[in-house]
Amino acid sequence: MGMIRSNNALRRSRWLILAISLVIIFTFTFYVTSMSNSSRHILLARLETTEFIMSSSYPPKIYGIDDPHDPRFYNIIPEEEALMFEPCQDVKQAASALHSKISLTVDANGTYNVGDEIRTIVTLYDGYGKRKDSGGDHLRATLENKDLKVSAPCVVTDNRDGTQMVACVALWSGTSTINVVLAYARETITTNYRIRTQVLATRNLYGMFKSRTFSEETTCHPNHTYLLKHINYSELCNMTYMNSGMPLYCGKPKDEHLLCQDWQLVRTHEPYPKLQVTECEQTLLESGQHALKQTLKVTVHNNNGNNPVTFIEKPTLPCSMYNISLLWRSRGLTGYFHNGKWILRNCLGFQQNLPTTCLKNTRLYLIGDSTIRDWYTAIIRRFKCQPTTEKWLKEKWHKEAECHNKQINFKAGWYPHAQPFFVGQAWDEVRYTLYSTARRIDNMPRNERTIIVLHLYMHMLAFHHSVFKQRMEIIRESVKKFLTYNKQSIVMIKGPHTFEGTPAGGFRLGDYFGYVYSKILYEVFEGLHDRVVLLNNRDTTIAEHEKWNHPPDNIVNAMVDQMLSYACGQ
Repeated sequence: MGMIRSNNALRRSRWLILAISLVIIFTFTFYVTSMSNSSRHILLARLETTEFIMSSSYPPKIYGIDDPHDPRFYNIIPEEEALMFEPCQDVKQAASALHSKISLTVDANGTYNVGDEIRTIVTLYDGYGKRKDSGGDHLRATLENKDLKVSAPCVVTDNRDGTQMVACVALWSGTSTINVVLAYARETITTNYRIRTQVLATRNLYGMFKSRTFSEETTCHPNHTYLLKHINYSELCNMTYMNSGMPLYCGKPKDEHLLCQDWQLVRTHEPYPKLQVTECEQTLLESGQHALKQTLKVTVHNNNGNNPVTFIEKPTLPCSMYNISLLWRSRGLTGYFHNGKWILRNCLGFQQNLPTTCLKNTRLYLIGDSTIRDWYTAIIRRFKCQPTTEKWLKEKWHKEAECHNKQINFKAGWYPHAQPFFVGQAWDEVRYTLYSTARRIDNMPRNERTIIVLHLYMHMLAFHHSVFKQRMEIIRESVKKFLTYNKQSIVMIKGPHTFEGTPAGGFRLGDYFGYVYSKILYEVFEGLHDRVVLLNNRDTTIAEHEKWNHPPDNIVNAMVDQMLSYACGQ
């Protein structure tokens, strides 16, 4: 009898569980079928792009704005948040540089001394003149005095209520102007995130396979799943081994005479991929960045009557003795321009006679894209470093290049990172851009004094930011091993810089993702912040309102000066 009662109880439990399950299924089905079409599309879009979401949970954990884990530290909104917004339909509902206003904060008395913080509030209005009550728009600001030839970036904080705090440091006396730029409306940011989950890339990379008289062009991409999803290939060539460990895949040639190892050339060409955007979004993407019509004049008192202008005192601590882990955790400005020279704020920069001394018996590796190739060009000019590799036949050189100053036994070189390495519309030999950053670091000798500067940026912007993250994770492991055995060497990361546009179009290679990359760099290199120098290059280009992705010589020299300040002991 006890066995029968036990069996009956078990059956009743099973029926109860089944009934509860049916209720849950019915409730969920009713909820989904009640959703609007647009909501269902957003849900499906988010499910389809799961592999590209940086965080598995939303909303993200709130760390506090002074914590680099927090997106607000970098003046960005996370992808998860951006993808929840509906596509823009009315341009005039976006933030307007024409209607938005800047004013001093309530607690400001309008009187400042050198060294004070000048706090202002930007109140955003849309194209209808209606005050915004939400955040997400991306602003940049500067403090400038054209007569003194000085300019400095300011720190912007999004209050997420339609207002943003702009904090500038009074670095000099006199009357200066605070200028604010609406770099990206929230709707533009949303679009930039979404299109990188909807198209293969904003610029596609193409590979040419050749053998004897046979040739075929296919599309290449760092993510094989994404490539198969967007391009109708039955098979792929896994080029990761050829790309020295950096993931890369190309469509396998259909011609039976061609093999994967016949990959010889690479290029990108127009027409670029068609973006899946609304008319409103297209307008915003093409409109670019705009300065607010209103500016704000502020006056800083001269504390020294003997001089017409007072400047803030320079730091006395040499950069070689500065706690470099602070470079990863500071939102404050790192310097300012005065008469074309970049003056560091964290520490005392190098003196003119020191670089040649500190570079003696040293090897400098500049690894990355063409913007760090500009550093190499500056090094050749400034330190009488004679090229030892073949003469450049064109300005846009894609082969590694080296130089040597025999007098101080200083060697320097520029080395392109591995694919994807966009080379323009003309076909270029791929063999020169297959030596990855990680592999190069792994193969460096352990007994030389080495300065390594790493930079991945422009060639990553066409892809989803997960591509950049994946590559930096691979590079981190090589950096960690290198620093374990090379105690006398220095590793630096050239951080992203800002710009308004590129020849390919600013929205296809927008600099907003440089801010996203900065957050990725912080998280990927956690545990190495006290061993790796982060070079902030954003402040120099913000201060100068840099228009193009390749900065002019004065900014390049400012960046090189900053690098040498941390590399050279005082």
